[in-house]
Amino acid sequence: MVTFQELIMISREFNEFTCLVTQHDHAQVSLDVFNMMSDSLKSKSENIADLQYAIRNHDCGWIEYDLYPKLSDNNLVYTFQNMENHLQLELWLKSISSSINPYSSLLISEHFKFLASQSKTLDIELKEDFIKKSDQLINNIFRRYKIPSIESDNFKFELSVLQCCDLISLVLCREKKLKTDLYPAIYIDSKTNFEYSLNFIQDSIVKFSGGFLEKKENFLEVPYRQIESDLLSEPKKIKEEFRNSRVKFRRIYLVN
Repeated sequence: MVTFQELIMISREFNEFTCLVTQHDHAQVSLDVFNMMSDSLKSKSENIADLQYAIRNHDCGWIEYDLYPKLSDNNLVYTFQNMENHLQLELWLKSISSSINPYSSLLISEHFKFLASQSKTLDIELKEDFIKKSDQLINNIFRRYKIPSIESDNFKFELSVLQCCDLISLVLCREKKLKTDLYPAIYIDSKTNFEYSLNFIQDSIVKFSGGFLEKKENFLEVPYRQIESDLLSEPKKIKEEFRNSRVKFRRIYLVN
């Protein structure tokens, strides 16, 4: 599996504009990707509704924070590299606790625990504290029930699908290529992984390797707000401009 950095607000430059996608909207794109996956892959899930909920809501802790973009002292949209580590972890914990589906919370928790463990910006103390708090949340959520095993083939499969859809969505939202070997494989069992790749073959057209998508031609729409890049030098104006801007949609085609 691969570690990767996410933008608090996922950004893409377009001419004189900066296009911004909130984390929760990016999670919707993650679910769109999952729903387009081949039926033979999706059918391996024993908890498909719970998995769909986890994919859709894995960043729900960011909803309030993403009401408007936050800027660094250098007038850059904040990323996980330049925000305070404790805030990043608090929002991850909020995403876990905000889930109303216990099994989905477990998937989200293990997803973020993996990202925290692989992070190069978190020190060991912060990592251990985050993992401890994540486990405490899960114990409280399942206080009347047995926590499902995270070592079962089915759980490992569903977790890897969440990680896969999360990363693919980030790539699609940013329309930025990623090295093929950085995409996390989908776990099938202890002896088998499902490998895949994707490439931008034209503007907003992405070709997936065979077997990933159910249909030959698909499309999804990425919701975003667009602001003039010059406003990034005027932090006081960007909040109002972002809130007043209308939501637009960028259509991305996914093909086999």
